[in-house]
Amino acid sequence: MNEPLITIKTFYYDSETMLYEPRFKDAGLYYFLKDQKRVSADPVVSNAIGGIKLQVREKDLEAAKAILKGIDDNRVESDFGKEVQIKGKDYEGTLKECPNCGNEDTYLEKLGFWKSLSNKPKHYCKACDTEF
Repeated sequence: MNEPLITIKTFYYDSETMLYEPRFKDAGLYYFLKDQKRVSADPVVSNAIGGIKLQVREKDLEAAKAILKGIDDNRVESDFGKEVQIKGKDYEGTLKECPNCGNEDTYLEKLGFWKSLSNKPKHYCKACDTEF
């Protein structure tokens, strides 16, 4: 098969492809994850080589775009791992439940190395504005 392949999506981590692969297999579409093995073996090179490229045949392009749209439309966005600034402090999103309201929209204070030796980081709940 010498049909040219078209890159339709790029991933920077191998784990990101796990959501897409089963959908393409179920649809019976031929796809190729260019540089997947290279990034799996050495994730540090991902950015330098442009990540893992999800490629499909030109004749499957419209069906592949429909699959991508279906996945992207149904994804739930989360602040997990996202860095934000709240009240002048740096925080990172977590999934810890707030003891006050039970919400999981919580953040962990980011402390530098030296500060973390003498201080315990605090959590902040965005839903009820509680620090715990």
